[in-house]
Amino acid sequence: MNKLILSVLFLLTGMITHAQAPISIEKDSIKILNAELVLRNKTKDVNGYLFNTGDGKTLFRKLGQTIQFRVGEPGYPAAGDSVYQHPALANYFIKVLRNGLLQYRNNTNGVGINDQSGKIVFYPALQANDKIYIEALGGVDLSLDGSDINIGTPSPPGTVLPKAGILESGSKAFILRWGTNAKTLYLSPRVVGIGSSTLAGYGLSYPDRLGDKINAWLVANTYNPTWDNLAVAGYSSKDILPVQNGGTLGHNIETAISLNPDFIFVSLPSNDPSAGIAINESIANLKKVDSLAQAKGVVVFFETTQPRTNYTASQQGMLRQLADSIRTLWPQRYVEGFKDLVDPTTAGAILPVYNNGDGIHLTSAGNQFIANNLFDRWLDYFQAVRGVKRYVIDSSLDKNSWSQFATEQEANVVKRSFPRFNNAKQYFRVKAELKDGTSSPYSNIATLDEKQNPSVPGVDDYNYRLLVDLGGDGINTLNGSTPDGKPTPAPDTWGKYWNNWYGAGGVAGFADKAVITQLKTTTNSATRMSVQLLGLPQGTFGSSATKSINYNGFSVPIGDYPYQALYDNMFLHSSINPDGITLRVKGLVKTNTYYIKLWGARLDDNATPRTLQAKLGEETWATAQSVDTRYNLSGTPDYNRAVTFNGITGMDSVDLVLRVGSGSTFAHVSLIDIGVMGTLPVLPQLTLRDTTTTLSTMQLTAVPINGAVMSSYQWSQVSGPNTTTISNGSSATASIAGLTNGTFIYQVSGTTTTGEALSTQATVKVYPNNNGKKTLRVHFSKNPVTPIPGWFNVYNPNINQRVTMTDPVTNWTIDNVSDAKAYWSSFSGAQASDTDGSTTNNNSGVVPDIVLKAFWFNYALKYTTGMDNLLIKGLNPGKTYTIKLYASRNSSAGGARYGVWRVNGGPELLQDAADNTTREEVVTNVIPDASGNIKLSVHSPSVTTNGDFSYINAVVIQENP
Repeated sequence: MNKLILSVLFLLTGMITHAQAPISIEKDSIKILNAELVLRNKTKDVNGYLFNTGDGKTLFRKLGQTIQFRVGEPGYPAAGDSVYQHPALANYFIKVLRNGLLQYRNNTNGVGINDQSGKIVFYPALQANDKIYIEALGGVDLSLDGSDINIGTPSPPGTVLPKAGILESGSKAFILRWGTNAKTLYLSPRVVGIGSSTLAGYGLSYPDRLGDKINAWLVANTYNPTWDNLAVAGYSSKDILPVQNGGTLGHNIETAISLNPDFIFVSLPSNDPSAGIAINESIANLKKVDSLAQAKGVVVFFETTQPRTNYTASQQGMLRQLADSIRTLWPQRYVEGFKDLVDPTTAGAILPVYNNGDGIHLTSAGNQFIANNLFDRWLDYFQAVRGVKRYVIDSSLDKNSWSQFATEQEANVVKRSFPRFNNAKQYFRVKAELKDGTSSPYSNIATLDEKQNPSVPGVDDYNYRLLVDLGGDGINTLNGSTPDGKPTPAPDTWGKYWNNWYGAGGVAGFADKAVITQLKTTTNSATRMSVQLLGLPQGTFGSSATKSINYNGFSVPIGDYPYQALYDNMFLHSSINPDGITLRVKGLVKTNTYYIKLWGARLDDNATPRTLQAKLGEETWATAQSVDTRYNLSGTPDYNRAVTFNGITGMDSVDLVLRVGSGSTFAHVSLIDIGVMGTLPVLPQLTLRDTTTTLSTMQLTAVPINGAVMSSYQWSQVSGPNTTTISNGSSATASIAGLTNGTFIYQVSGTTTTGEALSTQATVKVYPNNNGKKTLRVHFSKNPVTPIPGWFNVYNPNINQRVTMTDPVTNWTIDNVSDAKAYWSSFSGAQASDTDGSTTNNNSGVVPDIVLKAFWFNYALKYTTGMDNLLIKGLNPGKTYTIKLYASRNSSAGGARYGVWRVNGGPELLQDAADNTTREEVVTNVIPDASGNIKLSVHSPSVTTNGDFSYINAVVIQENP
């Protein structure tokens, strides 16, 4: 072997003097251009690779054993077996895939592994034809003759020295990290890149960009990785500093750390010299970045500078010096980007074959050199920890008095999340207790800073806000076998736009993977935010066709939440515990700050709480928030009784994990309220103006904004009391015909010339034509019903209760006079109904179908003088009025059904209510009394053959000129 090395050295020495020789020697490297160097020895038949240990030595690393089989094959486990063991797997970190899925170490659904013996236990037991793939990871073979002397035996571990760092995780938890190893890197690793145009992919497209190559390697070599590329073309080392040092939030080291990465890759190839940044300042900036990451326990890899053709010789010299400094400062963490790519005949120009044409950026092949060098650096961290018995974690409040905080018994677990029970500043250190009875030195001291609780903005202080109503659609979502659910109007009474989420839609309800996308703000602006449900909230409970929706909420509003948002909800059942379900909110802007509120209510006089527990994904249940979502039937909603997550920033998505609290069986979420401090991204979008009309026809026009250029349109009706006709449905302007008194929602969708799909909706409110007269149209119901344009809803869910409600438009008041039984008499515990009227099903009746469907009634109580039980108050005594009355009762009840009324004590008025959709009673020239009151009577018929009931669905009062 010595003779081989000397021969190579003599060969290289003889080539030094030739400038264009294929092999050149520099201070610390041998470069081979357009040639190859081959070392031949007994390892030629051994699979492996050369590995740079960082101390000037290069070792031959032998790949571990890989085993693949199908259950039932000869020599391998049969169906029903659960154990597999092979000596070649001993003393390696073992990765197992079953039918293509990585198997976690879990004794319920996964594998149990003894790394020392190479024994694998499968949970559940193996089944026929299962495909198993096993890979032994980590291990260095120093026998260059390829013998089996130490096959499968890694080299002894060096000194174990934990390096501690702390990262805040949500508002009530933190992550302590004291190392990076195979376990953290193979299973869901997160890598963040910050830097400039090379990493940003300038001048290239997929898959040739450096970021593409990094992501592809992670996908191919790890399970469920996340690659966050924050690089921006033109950035210098100043731009990635903390904000207070001039960095740019969203693309700097603070943002990178906030994403809780395992690795950070910094790529700043050549912009500092042209930005006037001296070498010493560049290094100081990179050191600042490294120190911040180390404080959080995160490993940073720094790319050296790259050659740049269009620089002066002086600037190219700066790039060389800066590359040398990076290699010196971070000998085991630098990523070579200069030597492989520089033209050796120049001071610092790019080799022409790797020049992308502008003298600055690299070709795909040039990027591959950098990617390969980065991956080589990573491999040293993809190793199992050996020789460690356990880790001991100490804590202190003053760095002087220490006590044991926790222990970690698993050698390959080198980061853990802990609950934070107070806001005080705390210190932590970690040591490893080794299997040989000794201990490592303590790590550096990691600091958990004192937590300041910032003030929470009020709802009017947010830069923008999003509201999501969870519940039924009233059409396809069922309560038993009856459609139920009340979508929140958009806009609502306060002019706010809501996002109505029905889960997966229809009877599927809130099923696993249900998602609502393209959320709108309360001002109807488009966003790319979405909410996805992971898991089935009702768990194993119930057999209802519609999943996880409850309809027993409030029928009254609270604060700026309309009653429809409080009426129905998504319910959770305790069978989902302990892990619960997740609401994944995506499309966040990393530079914005989010305030998320979960509000829920279910009316129930049973004293058992309905506690909702919630936490952020990285937090532990020990610090989860809890709120009781149960209210008494007679209770009133509390606007502030909710779970809140405040100050979420630096993230592009957040997981809200929900479950049912201890001692409860159910919990409920009625709405999600998201307030945002920050900038609303400008997105290409279609806009459509909400409008009102009294006509039966109209036109709607879609307007593309923010650079959107449309190539197609498609119009549709989303909802409404009847089906209208849409003409010109493939153009920007659609014509609508067949409108009736009610609220309609129309949607226009389209595709831009760049292929992006856009859509938006508009609400059209059709009012009745009052011919310029002051008019009150009042309709009666048991509970609040869907608002009708131009109508005033008066409701009474109870019996023997005084109801007084004033119309905000006319300022006239409806009063049912008294709560005494002498005025209103109930039947079967009710004095009203929301469902027993007769409708046309297409809104073509004398009044809208919603009016025809609901009513008040009086049972078996006949009129006597002075018993007027429905007053219209606040009228002008000097005016006369026209009154129209309506009664409708479907004939399923059988027998005579009438509306029976008197006006100001006058003669009895009868209207056949049975299946009525066309009849109305009109009384003209009605004069109020001196107090401005018109007195109506709703009593049972004086003639018994007309039945015992009197119904009233609606009254229209119109002031005459």
